[in-house]
Amino acid sequence: MEENSRLQSEQFELQRLRELYQLDQDYMQYEKIGARVIAKDSGDWFQVFRINKGSADGVQVDANVIAGGGLVGIVTDVGAHYATVRSIIDDVSRVSGMAQQSGDTCIVSGDLTLFGEGRLRISNVAQNADFKDGDRIVTSNISSKFLPGILIGYAADITTDETRLTKSGYLIPAAQFDSLQEVLVITSLKDEAQQESTEETEGAQTGA
Repeated sequence: MEENSRLQSEQFELQRLRELYQLDQDYMQYEKIGARVIAKDSGDWFQVFRINKGSADGVQVDANVIAGGGLVGIVTDVGAHYATVRSIIDDVSRVSGMAQQSGDTCIVSGDLTLFGEGRLRISNVAQNADFKDGDRIVTSNISSKFLPGILIGYAADITTDETRLTKSGYLIPAAQFDSLQEVLVITSLKDEAQQESTEETEGAQTGA
């Protein structure tokens, strides 16, 4: 019996590692390292949690964290061998997103009460935006801390606000926040990535 459950848990781990490998392939443009979740705040979900990699491994504050198909959160605190991650479901989390197809922007806000139904909030969508239920919502190019193009989740129940100037609705996140065990930390920060791409562009212009 014990042997059986051990094999089963190894199978689950293999499945998770396969998913992480696939995620690594999906975002090959970014340097990443794998990390294991070692602690979390009390409560049902992983709104704030700790991982077993830190500054000695190249993890920095504001590093983006992904798992299970999409964006999980951002590093807020780093020690030599650990880091704290605030996830996108946390009440204070705000992520600048956009509909992948149209490029129209929105704000994705964490809301732990709402996440009881498996949803986050989408707001600040322009009234004339091409934004519909089922759209893939990714991190936008104008986000100050999140790298562009990372899947956040899928739009749901988008409606026009009472003011008729904006639309809002909900987002069903791609990552699972009830069973996080391993994550990938992107070791390059938004500022660095921008500088590198600017340097590359300038280099190309000067023929360097």
